[in-house]
Amino acid sequence: MAIVVSNAKSTAKWWTKNLGFATTTIGGRGHAVLVAPPGDRFVLHLCEGFAPLEPGDTGIAFVTDELDALVTRMRKGAVKFPEPLHRESWGAMAKFADPDGNIFWLFEMPTKMVRATARSRAPSRPKPPARSTKRRRTR
Repeated sequence: MAIVVSNAKSTAKWWTKNLGFATTTIGGRGHAVLVAPPGDRFVLHLCEGFAPLEPGDTGIAFVTDELDALVTRMRKGAVKFPEPLHRESWGAMAKFADPDGNIFWLFEMPTKMVRATARSRAPSRPKPPARSTKRRRTR
């Protein structure tokens, strides 16, 4: 999923520091900077210089079963919350902003639901068979 940012490398560090995301760079000179939650196959492509910044609501949501602890940790990292943590009859939510003003949602779900979601991920693709390194004889 592409997110337009002003500086992909510094934004990747922000995601790593505040949410524990892993960072991957693809291409010889850092063509694509990607961040992802640990152990997940979902990635955010931090797009720098391809389109104008359009800060605001991305519609992207993350779920956790420990929203209070997560928000506390993120606040310690000086993450801004345009919509602070609040509880509703159905659960809890908050919205946070990245350094460029892209807004993401956080939802608290029961542990059972979070674990079920983790188990419902698409299965990993099997690795293709290794190619033989033996040379074939020619006649």
